[in-house]
Parts: sequence; structure tokens; C-alpha cells
Amino acid sequence: MRKIIIGALIGIILTGVGFLVVDFLSYEAQIPKGHVSVKIEIETTKEIDKIILTSTYSNQTIQINGEKETLLIFPNMGEGVFEICCIFQDQSEICSNENYIEAGYAPVLKIKNNEIEITDFY
Repeated sequence: MRKIIIGALIGIILTGVGFLVVDFLSYEAQIPKGHVSVKIEIETTKEIDKIILTSTYSNQTIQINGEKETLLIFPNMGEGVFEICCIFQDQSEICSNENYIEAGYAPVLKIKNNEIEITDFY
């Protein structure tokens, strides 16, 4: 009986330590209440000049300096729509469709040579 109790205590302690290690070693962006996060994965061979986000409550332009991924966080109080446009170095442009969003949504978009596709939406 004593061995079972000691084994259970060791299991509980190791599980607790494991959860703490995972929590300290992982990073997850904290999204403020009333905001939306849009993760953009870049899988294009063309050089990108900038990415423009236009939404019901925000307009943002960011420069991409060779990154393969970026995260945009913007306010969205209630319902709204957003669109992402990618301007390449050769001044060509592709845009996503307008997409419905609400606060708390976290869509993932992928920029390719000829399109911007949604790979995950919530």
C-alpha cells in the first residue's frame, strides 16, 4: 500500500512539474478583449513590399522584411469585416476576399504567388 501512495505522489509531482515547464517554455500571444488576431503565413517566391489590413475598425500597413510569418492584432468591437492585401516589390497586388469577423476570432491566412487563402478561421 505504501508503494502505491509513494508512486501516486511521484506521478502527481512529475505531472505538475511537466505542466510548469510546458507553460514557461511556450509562448502564446495574449489577445486583448474586443480584438481580433490574424496570423499570416507567407509562402510566396515573390518579394513582398508591404501587407495592408483593412477592417471595419482599423487600417494597418506593415513592412515585411523577409519574414515567413506575422501576426496582426486589431480592435473589433462586435461584428465586422476585414481584408488583407499584399503589395509585391514589382507593384503587383493580390487581396483576400472580405471576411466576416467578431472579437475573439483568430483566422490564419496564407499568402501564395497568386492568391491569399484562409487555412483556419476560428
